[in-house]
Amino acid sequence: MTPILRVSDAHFVRDGVELIAPFSLTLEDGQRAALTQPTPNAAKIAARIAAAIVKPTCGSVFISDFDTRLQPPQAKRLVGFVPADGFEGSTRTFARELKFRAQVWNLELATLERSAADVLAALEDLKLEYARTVALALAPDVHLIVLECARYGVVERIATLRPNAAIFASSATNAPTTHPPVIEFAVTVT
Repeated sequence: MTPILRVSDAHFVRDGVELIAPFSLTLEDGQRAALTQPTPNAAKIAARIAAAIVKPTCGSVFISDFDTRLQPPQAKRLVGFVPADGFEGSTRTFARELKFRAQVWNLELATLERSAADVLAALEDLKLEYARTVALALAPDVHLIVLECARYGVVERIATLRPNAAIFASSATNAPTTHPPVIEFAVTVT
């Protein structure tokens, strides 16, 4: 079986400064990995590399069989991305976003809405903006869930909701005290 995420010696340089040191990892369905970076900005970049949003300066990233440099649209269809900041829109905007995603991914809107409602119900104690962000990421049937600057405690709850999906979470060592580093789990990340 093909791993859902394969990162080989990926690193990121901006303006001659290495923001992400080379790292490698392989995730199969159901596995989880956490990668801690020195700053929140570096943690965001690492998550975006794993989600095929940012291309690494060097190294390779494959989501399933798709090279994220050559086939980013195919790779992104397999990923549920949870940005750190949350979904700031209203209930109406959230509904429009679900409709947009259903159209883009050629999914049945009613199924996507039910799935999102189930996720929101399971995460009702979280701040609504963040719960909506997680619901948008989990509503389609994704194989890889990537959390940017993951909030402590959320990863295990997502794993309960989507036990067969692989989960990659980034965190920062100097994160605010409201968002301590993710230390719940790990696979070897070199």
